[in-house]
Amino acid sequence: MKIGVVTGTNSSSPYSFSVRLYQENNRPVHMVQIDDIVKVIFSYKPYGEMIYYGVVTEINARWDFGLISGYEEEIALKGLLPAYPIYIATVTTTRMLRVERKKVLSDAPQVPPPPGTEVFMAEGEEIDVALGFDELIKQNMAVPIGTFKNGRPAYADVRYILGENGAHINISGQSGVASKTSYATFLVRSFLDTGRKFKERNELMGYLSRSRFIIFNVKGEGLLFLDKWSKDWKNLEREEQGKNWRKMYEAMGIEPKPFERVSFYAPRRSRKSMMPWSNKRYDNILSYGWDCIDIFKMGLFELMFDPQEIEMNQNLQLAVTTVQEFFYERFEKAVSQAIEFCQRNSCLPSSSDGEIILRTAIENGFDIIAQAGLPEDIDGLIRMFASDEEFSKKMEEELRGKSTLMAMMRRLKSVKNIGMDLIWIPTNFLSAKIMGNERHKIDWDQPGQITVIDISKLRPRIQSFVVGAVLTEVMRSREEKTDQDPVFIFLDELNKYAPRHGGGPLGNLFRDIAERGRSFRVIMIGAEQTASEVDYRIITQSSTTVVGRQKGAELEKPEYSHLTNEQKERAALLQQGEMIVDQPFMRIPITVSFPLPAWCTREDGYYTFDEKETKQIEDRLYGR
Repeated sequence: MKIGVVTGTNSSSPYSFSVRLYQENNRPVHMVQIDDIVKVIFSYKPYGEMIYYGVVTEINARWDFGLISGYEEEIALKGLLPAYPIYIATVTTTRMLRVERKKVLSDAPQVPPPPGTEVFMAEGEEIDVALGFDELIKQNMAVPIGTFKNGRPAYADVRYILGENGAHINISGQSGVASKTSYATFLVRSFLDTGRKFKERNELMGYLSRSRFIIFNVKGEGLLFLDKWSKDWKNLEREEQGKNWRKMYEAMGIEPKPFERVSFYAPRRSRKSMMPWSNKRYDNILSYGWDCIDIFKMGLFELMFDPQEIEMNQNLQLAVTTVQEFFYERFEKAVSQAIEFCQRNSCLPSSSDGEIILRTAIENGFDIIAQAGLPEDIDGLIRMFASDEEFSKKMEEELRGKSTLMAMMRRLKSVKNIGMDLIWIPTNFLSAKIMGNERHKIDWDQPGQITVIDISKLRPRIQSFVVGAVLTEVMRSREEKTDQDPVFIFLDELNKYAPRHGGGPLGNLFRDIAERGRSFRVIMIGAEQTASEVDYRIITQSSTTVVGRQKGAELEKPEYSHLTNEQKERAALLQQGEMIVDQPFMRIPITVSFPLPAWCTREDGYYTFDEKETKQIEDRLYGR
C-alpha cells in the first residue's frame, strides 16, 4: 500500500527520513501511527536497487503555505486564504538491503533515499524482514518477547540471551505500574516453551530448554504460587480481553498455563526447627540455610557485614578477612581428620570431595567443635573469641588491639539478632541425623527447573547474605565445570544489592557476574525502579534493556540515552503490559505488549476451583 513520498522539505539521511503522507480531501489516504513499519525502494548508480525499511517514530501535522497566526488560520478555514494541511511522519531506518540478480543482500550502501521516492506500508512477513527477525526465524534462533500492535510476534536473538554474543537482561520501571515481575516471568515461560520446541533444530535452543531459573521472591509471597493458575486469568478467560490474551500467546507459540517444574524455598521459621517460614504456601516448600562448612568453604563470612562499613573501615575489613582465612584453614584440617575418622569407623564415602567426607564423618559422630575446632553456629563463633586460645591469639596478632576485636563481636551479635541464626544452620551429629546433611541445601541445579527462594521476611542485611551466597554457589559450580547448562537469576530491587556507589563484596560479586558470567552461561535478569541507582558497570553490560512505565525525571538520566526523545515521552505513558525493548541487533528499540500471565504472581491472586469444577476434575481423573 502506497502511503506517501520521501519529502524534500525535511532533510533525509541513511538513518532517518521524513514521509509526506498522500491525501484526499485534505486528509491522509492512510494515516500511519507510531511503530508502523514502512519501506522505500530506490536506486543509485553504481549500486543498483535498494530497499530500506524503517519504523515510524514521530508524526506531525501542520499547515503548509505559510500561515503564521490564528487570524490567518481562521480566514483560511473560511476559504479566503489558500491553506493546505500537511502530514509528516519521521522514520528511523531499521534495515538496509540491496538487490543483485534477484537476490536480496544485506550489504547495501548507506545513502539517503531520494526526495520524491514513494513509500509503502510493510505488511505480513515483511515486518520480520524489516526488523531482522526473518534470519532468526530461518535459523531457529528467534525467542518471542511480546507482540506488536498488529498482533505479530516480536523476537529476541537467543545468542544475546545465552551469552554467545552478549548476555543479561535489565528491566526498569515504576513499582506496581511497569509490571516488571510479570514480564520477567513471561520471559521465563517463553524461554522454556521456545527452547523445548526448537531444541532438536538448534543447539542453543537445547541449552535454553535445559536452563535453570533461580527467582528471588523479595516482596510478599507472590512468587511462591507460580505453579497455580492466576485468579485474574481464570476470571477473564472467557471474556473478550481473555480471548485477546490467548491469541497473543498462540501467535508467539507459548502455552498459557502455570509452571510445572517449580521448587520453593523459605528461611526457617525459628532457630529450633527446619520448618519453612511461609504464611500462605503450605505444600511443596522447603527451608534453606548455610552451615559453617558452607560459610567458610565458599568465603561467605564477609557477606554478613554491612558492605559500606567494610569498604570504609579497614580494620574491620582486616578482621573479617582474618576470621575467614583462619577457619578456612581449620576446614581443610578438619577434612584430613574426617578421613582418618571415617577410616577408623568404616564409613569413608566413595567420593573424594572433602566436604562430602567431612559431612559423612559428622553424620557418623565426628564432633566438629571438639575435634575440628569449627563453630557449630553463630553463637559458637561468638563464644570462640573468648574460649578458643589459638583463635584469640591469631586475632590479637593480626589486629594489634582489642577494640577492633570487640567491634567484631558486637557486629556478630547484632547480625545474629536481626535473623542470621535463621540462616546459619547448626552443624553437629544430631542435626545431621534429624535433618539430613543436604536438608538445608537449595537444589537449584536441575534441567528446566524454576527455583523460587523467598527472602521477603528477612531483614535487608540477611537478604543480601542469601543473595550473595546463592550467587557465589552458582558461579563456583559453573567455573569448576565446562559446557554447563545456563543459569538465569532473576532479582528485583537490584539497586539494593548492586547500588551505584559502593556495594562491598556483594557489589563486587554482581560486577563479576555482569562482566564474566556469560562465559559460564550465568545470566542475570535484573529489575529495579530506577536504572540510575544501579551500578553503572552492571547496567551497561546488559545486552537487552527493557523499560516499562517510568517517570519523566528518571528518563532524563544518561541510562536511558538509548531511547529516542519520542520513546522517552512514550515511556512516561506506557500502560501495564507494554514495554520498550532495546536489543543489540536492532537499530532502534521496539515497543511490545505481553499478555496477562496465566500463572499467579500475587500472593492473593491464585485461583481455587469451586466445588463443581473440583468434581468435574475428579470425574475426568478417575473416569467416573
